[in-house]
Amino acid sequence: MDLKLFETFHEVAKSGSYTKTGEALGYAQSSVTTQIKKIEDYYGVKLFERVGQRMRLTSSGEELLYYTKQVEDLLDEAEIRLSEGSSVRGTIRIGTVESLAAYFITPYIKLLKTRHPDLVIQLEAGLCPNLKQGTVDANFDVAILLDRYVNHPSLTTIPIREEELVLIAPPNHPLSKESHLDLKALAAETLILTEKGCSYRTLFEDLLREEGVDIQSVISFTSLEAIKQCVADGLGIALLPKITVEQELKQNKVVELPFHHEKVMLWTQLVYQKKKWITPPIQELLTLITDQAE
Repeated sequence: MDLKLFETFHEVAKSGSYTKTGEALGYAQSSVTTQIKKIEDYYGVKLFERVGQRMRLTSSGEELLYYTKQVEDLLDEAEIRLSEGSSVRGTIRIGTVESLAAYFITPYIKLLKTRHPDLVIQLEAGLCPNLKQGTVDANFDVAILLDRYVNHPSLTTIPIREEELVLIAPPNHPLSKESHLDLKALAAETLILTEKGCSYRTLFEDLLREEGVDIQSVISFTSLEAIKQCVADGLGIALLPKITVEQELKQNKVVELPFHHEKVMLWTQLVYQKKKWITPPIQELLTLITDQAE
């Protein structure tokens, strides 16, 4: 069996599309179809079924994905071990959220890449629930999350630090003059939130629900920069990690509202599969990040 066929198989499983797989790997769609059929004929099973516009793994496909991911990890391990004493090669697949990709992880990746220029580092941003599942499914070697503490039977969790969340508003907003913010005052405001599924949006919505605050006006964006700009332009109030707005607070483009709640706190944390072999470059990345937390 040509191992390159498994690369195509993995990409279809990831994207759910023969067309997108062809674009990612440089094949015609017909070539992708042919490669998948070769695998199906070899094992005598159906690997994918069409559901709407997506190709979804069958139960046989899920089983094959599990085993071929282990083969991929073993090949990565062989490459690392055989290249010991020379420049570290191989690939690290990292999943993280936008806020940490932009304001936390970059220096560590830059340092790792400087030390090992032949190392391929794949960084993918997403929502925490998808990143956790992606790590369980071996789509990522390690995920760097901003979430409530992750306690998953298949994952090892390393907490890095508590991450403060702040409510920001336009300068001179009336609520900024209060000594303490009553959450019920937010019912009359427009909230500018990240997309649904984002850990701190979910956290905030849960808190508002518990406090009986009924928000009437919500604007959603996937971009942190868009959210900050909308707040600066007076369109509403937002809850964001403090690390993402420190510059805007210093420049007085936005102001921090007097709001603190014990439940409004998340952890920056590393997660990876408990059964996964930790390659030297992955261990080096873990060490670089955890050392700064000490």
